[in-house]
Amino acid sequence: MSRIPQFILFIAFLFTISTGYAQQPDTLWKRLLKENTFLLQPGPTGFTGKGWDLIQAGVNDNQFVLIGEDHFMAEIPYFTEQILKTASFNTFALEVDPYIARMLTQKLAQTDTVSLKKWAVQAGPALSFYSLQEEFHMLREASRTHTSLIGLDQVMMMSDQLLYDELAQKTPNPRVRQRYADMSERATISAMKAAADLNHPMYMQSAVFEQDVATLAKEPMTPYEKEILDAIQLSARIYKTQSHALRVQLMKHQLMAAYASAIKDKKVLVKLGAMHCARGESYLTVYDCGNLLSNLAESDYKSSYHIAVFGKNGIQGSPFKALPARPLDPIGGELKFMQPFFDVTPSESWVVFNLLPLRKALQKQKLSITDIDLRRTILGYDALVIFPTAHPSHSMN
Repeated sequence: MSRIPQFILFIAFLFTISTGYAQQPDTLWKRLLKENTFLLQPGPTGFTGKGWDLIQAGVNDNQFVLIGEDHFMAEIPYFTEQILKTASFNTFALEVDPYIARMLTQKLAQTDTVSLKKWAVQAGPALSFYSLQEEFHMLREASRTHTSLIGLDQVMMMSDQLLYDELAQKTPNPRVRQRYADMSERATISAMKAAADLNHPMYMQSAVFEQDVATLAKEPMTPYEKEILDAIQLSARIYKTQSHALRVQLMKHQLMAAYASAIKDKKVLVKLGAMHCARGESYLTVYDCGNLLSNLAESDYKSSYHIAVFGKNGIQGSPFKALPARPLDPIGGELKFMQPFFDVTPSESWVVFNLLPLRKALQKQKLSITDIDLRRTILGYDALVIFPTAHPSHSMN
């Protein structure tokens, strides 16, 4: 974190914007950016600055708060922790399946922190993002505030082993118990090989998995066993067909399954990839969970607040050994459409862009923006947070 006093940064920041306009006629876009760009300064006890005031107001004034992120950066769980401290959330929705979310809730309730960390290390990538230190620490902070965790995603290909273990413990049938144990072993071996070589097929994608499930179908099983196996089979279908539309359908289905008990009339924080959290059309041309939550809030005469969080430069991490950390490229990378915002982001401070005035100008056709993803960002998010340098999240090992 920079130790340069905030007022010096702010003066330098304004000077940068002003000199950037000096040699060319002012435009509505530049004026709106200048009027709606605010600094927020991270520190050991949280954020300060007008940018944080804007974020806090949005968090406190809305029932649903959504954080759309770019994954595997240490700064984003830190930002989320500060959001958790801003308001009393009842529910925290995560990009994991409902069963892993339930497992995390149970484990985080333990007072034995040594056993908790040992379990997390052993589970490893099966916990998805939460196998990373900063993400797991964020969940522990949520647990301390008695915020319930729910999962909206499919069963990840490296998570199914934990579910087979759970089924082996719960089934009353000894023969079926051994089948679950065998499936867990196959999934674990496959995951270990895939962690070292991403071209190695996962157990969920294999013919052996199909045979094992077909054999299990002939056995009597409890409703809970059938529910989890059906969820794993649907997830396997999503992976095999590479159907993002089906995945989003599943996520919205699971959101609605949790609606009555964990979302309706609750203060809810949602942390998913940025493609899922926009109130309008997503970056992948579907209407995702952010759109559904926005509509649900409005149908109850309430509102939602959508925050996009991106790093400009630095390193994006990875939970897999076979997929190394990689440098961010603000000019030619996946987020190159964000360059108009990146261009006015100072090198030493976080920035918040209040997108509401830009959205109104765009909707009234006073602004002309041809880049479709830039349009989706402005129409889909209320605030855009950019931090200058990303640091990769760390493995629990």
